[in-house]
Amino acid sequence: MADAGWQPSDTVDGPAAAAPSAAILALLESLAAEPSAHGFYQTMRKLEALTPERPRLGRSARPNQDSLRLAQEPSAIFAPAALAGFEAAAEGHPARLLVHFFGLFGPDGPLPLHLTDYARDRRRNHRDPSLQRFADIFHHRALSLFWRAWADVRPTIAFDRPSEDRFQTYVGALIGLGQETLRERDAMPDLTKMHFAGLFANQTRHASGLGAILSAFFTMPVRIECFIGAWLTMPQSDRSALGADRRSGVLGQSILLGSSVWSRQNKFRIVFGPLGLADYLRLLPGGQSFRRLIPIVRNYAGDTMLWDVNLVLRAEDVPPVVLGRQGRLGWTTWLQPRRSSADATELFLDASADSVARRLDEVSPTLTTAGDPV
Repeated sequence: MADAGWQPSDTVDGPAAAAPSAAILALLESLAAEPSAHGFYQTMRKLEALTPERPRLGRSARPNQDSLRLAQEPSAIFAPAALAGFEAAAEGHPARLLVHFFGLFGPDGPLPLHLTDYARDRRRNHRDPSLQRFADIFHHRALSLFWRAWADVRPTIAFDRPSEDRFQTYVGALIGLGQETLRERDAMPDLTKMHFAGLFANQTRHASGLGAILSAFFTMPVRIECFIGAWLTMPQSDRSALGADRRSGVLGQSILLGSSVWSRQNKFRIVFGPLGLADYLRLLPGGQSFRRLIPIVRNYAGDTMLWDVNLVLRAEDVPPVVLGRQGRLGWTTWLQPRRSSADATELFLDASADSVARRLDEVSPTLTTAGDPV
């Protein structure tokens, strides 16, 4: 396949064509050798992805800005494949990709069938493709717009050219990420937020929604336990004191002894497990998964609720204690021999405490088990 297979025919007001890459040449050679092995949408997506310097097909201002011409093969057959053929560029003519399924000709076209036979006869027997080429003026634009209409409603196509991705703006606007300045503000990936936009956009935040996000993001078994009891510290102004206002210190009605009150409506618990040792270590403070966990929960549940994490380690993955080799006191060490077949459920991490979040970067590397992923 010569490089000319990628040159535009019209250079008026158009950019100079760049030399085709090896990937483009390989695609063109494959199209020329066996066009029926390729799908229309697949081929168009590859062409756009391999030519980022050109406008997307269907958005160009002039035909010379497109990498090739789209045309229809005039045929009366019922097409066995979407693509009919590929013609490499010749001197003065651009490369052409011919399709079966869309256009003025053929059994599904709007023109009378005898015009399909006439156009085919003129091209094959008289070497006169003028009628076909005239119709291809309209085919190129119509097929380009047909492709653009299909591609613009599919987020995966936008990943081929991230700088032109409008889906992040559309979906991000539903959850407060419509502008670039509002993105990448924490360790929770923006794509994760947009993937779960249906849950984040919901005004009601519920345990099943949080569990679905965590389970899908970490690919671990997760369940949420609600109504976990916790001691809440009372503000100094709300504590009972001798000689204070009688309205805040009536025996049997409003008096409080101490500085804390027990509550079961302000805290929930995230239970991970049973986990393998590798996943267990990543969810410990300082681990990569733990760093992601805190912003995910805060994005969904906010800062008004208390929460902790219960890590459940599978019984067969509980590591033995070997002095001087590995182990984190209170996290991955059990002093007495553990022969039980039950999973290890003793570890609770108060991940909602601000002090824990502030100390994430201060975890001593000497506490990390040798070879543990962090």
